[in-house]
Amino acid sequence: MDVNGYLGLFGEAGNTLSDAEWVAHANKHLTPNLSTLNARFLDGSRDERWLRMSYEPGSSAFNFTVISGGSIAEMLDQTATHCGSLVTGHPCPTLSMTVTILRSGTAKGYVATGRVLKLTKTNAVLDADLDDETGRRIASITVVSQLLTDISRLI
Repeated sequence: MDVNGYLGLFGEAGNTLSDAEWVAHANKHLTPNLSTLNARFLDGSRDERWLRMSYEPGSSAFNFTVISGGSIAEMLDQTATHCGSLVTGHPCPTLSMTVTILRSGTAKGYVATGRVLKLTKTNAVLDADLDDETGRRIASITVVSQLLTDISRLI
């Protein structure tokens, strides 16, 4: 397994990183979908079970003048599942999600905060909120994720 890349966020390699080191490593190894949304990991806490990310989606994420519902869901899902990964040390692919869109997003920048609500041996219940650059709440999500404890499945 290449612990120098994205997979270095998970398992023993990821668990040896401090919270700040994990965030820095994640920023160095953004996945293509996170790069498309101009994502940045801001900060997080394993102990307090949260993660914040910022997004500056490009024009392809917008339907005319508002950000698309799909882009909103992607930003929320990525924040929630990466929060799960920070806290558990395991990849957390989404099994189900419920997105609530409160208003149209017209800003250029967004901040999402993810939280771990509940953990079992095999699943995580996560949530996240998305605010625009003025702090106005745009949407929220609740996610049920599977904990991938066998990282070799990713290789």
